[in-house]
Amino acid sequence: MRLLLKVTEFSDLNSFTMEFFVAQKNVLDMKPKQITIDLNADLGEYQSKNQYFIECQILNHISSCNIACGGHAGDEESMQKMILACKQKGVTVGAHPSYPDREGFGRRKIDIDNSTLKESVINQLRSFLFVSEALNVPISHVKAHGRLYNDAANNKNLADLLVNVINEVDPRLSIVGPPNSIMADVVRSSELNFVAEAFLDRRYKDDGSLVDRDCKGAVLGSISERCEQARNIVCNQRVETESKNFIDIEAKTLCLHGDSPDALETAQMVRSLLESENVLIKSFVS
Repeated sequence: MRLLLKVTEFSDLNSFTMEFFVAQKNVLDMKPKQITIDLNADLGEYQSKNQYFIECQILNHISSCNIACGGHAGDEESMQKMILACKQKGVTVGAHPSYPDREGFGRRKIDIDNSTLKESVINQLRSFLFVSEALNVPISHVKAHGRLYNDAANNKNLADLLVNVINEVDPRLSIVGPPNSIMADVVRSSELNFVAEAFLDRRYKDDGSLVDRDCKGAVLGSISERCEQARNIVCNQRVETESKNFIDIEAKTLCLHGDSPDALETAQMVRSLLESENVLIKSFVS
């Protein structure tokens, strides 16, 4: 009788232990998975030593960057400086080609045929790769700048042109661009990798495109606005539009413009806010 009691107790203990671990597993499964986001900035666009210093400080708070390669800004020296700075700080490096329009900073429409544009972008990328290879720094991606970025997002011919350029230069490179765009569809139908991007400092339209920079309020002016937009995009997968509606948006990388006012302070505050929300800031290629 005593032996039977011990066996029964042991059996009950096993049953209790099993139920306990199952309950614990269920609790763990209920915990939300940690969100991961890449935080990027457009850099290498500086015009002074002070701006260069600010760009280098921004690198402390981001995980990838897009460096101007001569189209709208930058030259061999600036590319070399920024690539070296990224190497020192462990920031993923990408190229940032544009329309050949230094006077308009690549943010205006210019009269250029596709053949001339293709040659320009190829030359920009090859110049950038020449510098990066000399420094033994790998390049992970290409992100078009300014007007070229916006035009290619909604123009299949331009999107095809960029895909063809990258296939010719280095098909291992990813293309960064807006989600739910013609560009996204074109890249995904090719053999290239597409990385969806959202902006923390630009105002969106209801259709998911960016408000034109010529319009009032196109760029979010305050750090608090930028932080709130970053939190909404990353944590809630939505963004407030110019008409005060919310639209869905999913992105693997979040962009800060390095030439915007208070860019350094914004980078600091956005990273701090996201990390307080248990978001992991990590390069999309790592």
